[in-house]
Amino acid sequence: MNARLILVRSYDLAYRVSCLGSAADAGIMSFPTVILIGAVLGALDGVGIFFEPREPYKWQILCAATLKGVLVALLTGFSLSATTRWWSAMAIGALYGFAFGFVIYLAKGGPTSGDAPYVIPSGIITGGLIGLFIVIWAIKTI
Repeated sequence: MNARLILVRSYDLAYRVSCLGSAADAGIMSFPTVILIGAVLGALDGVGIFFEPREPYKWQILCAATLKGVLVALLTGFSLSATTRWWSAMAIGALYGFAFGFVIYLAKGGPTSGDAPYVIPSGIITGGLIGLFIVIWAIKTI
């Protein structure tokens, strides 16, 4: 059964919830949990900027990293189903994290920027963790 948040008709959801007891048992993704996972992990990804004393735009970078985490979480969450395995969710999240990290890498000047190459590995790791935590806490299939 492929249960996606946006594609579930209301009477199908009501039927599955009445048979199984709750939306979590029906394999429906918790939308606020997905956003919270993305925001927290995105903020953790961007908080390292406060260790750079020469960076004048610390709060803007933290907000951008938080937004990046939320967007990666939303894309990952909408790409998963209730039967997705944890390793597959991590791979999908890492793929979206790489895509967003690569866009930021190119926007900061690519190979000519001194600190931009660190955005790609952190995006991959954060995206993978976002995928794992979505499967564990938002879909609850483990």
